[in-house]
Amino acid sequence: MKIHDITMDIEPGMLYWHEGKAPEVTDVFTIKDGAPSNVTRWLIGSHTGTHIDAPRHFIDDGLTVDQLPIETFVGRTRVMDMTHIGDRTITAEDIEKIGLNDVTRILFRTTNSDTRIIKKEFSKNWVAVGPCAAQYLVDNGVQFVGIDYVTVEAPEHTEKWPTHHILCGNGVIILEGAKVGDIPDGEYFMCCLPMRLKGSEGAATRTILIEGITEA
Repeated sequence: MKIHDITMDIEPGMLYWHEGKAPEVTDVFTIKDGAPSNVTRWLIGSHTGTHIDAPRHFIDDGLTVDQLPIETFVGRTRVMDMTHIGDRTITAEDIEKIGLNDVTRILFRTTNSDTRIIKKEFSKNWVAVGPCAAQYLVDNGVQFVGIDYVTVEAPEHTEKWPTHHILCGNGVIILEGAKVGDIPDGEYFMCCLPMRLKGSEGAATRTILIEGITEA
């Protein structure tokens, strides 16, 4: 059994959504200053690093992180390699050509993995999931969609956010910031555990993929 950790490190100076805020960390107590232990205080946004978007992110009466069924985050998951499409947005036709094979959790591996998510500077262009692709996923019963950059939305759509509205409006969970660059195309057993932030529209998560099994 091989376990792949696809979680970004959270640290000051890391890659983050350019209109958000970088993480901050301060010392509360330090041994070097005479305290019995080291204690730090972290200030991070709910959409920092590898994180989920709950429906509440774009739907005002949508479910919050603590209301989501835990079963959604654990189980058979497909890593779908889309690097062959280059730097353009993923379409419904791209997904249809590969086939979903009844998988309800999809993580897209794109050129983001090799060129963008590895950098701390925010990129002005990235590969994302187009609205037609989002609707195709909804129509085919997908419940969980992940991407290897800080947002699943295409750069040209970040005013009205149609992909987020389609996915969140249909109760689909979004995972952003998935480090799947070294993960081969195929099926895995995923365990994605977001912080249980009561009433929150998003939360950082530790996410792993287990190779060799698809069901518990």
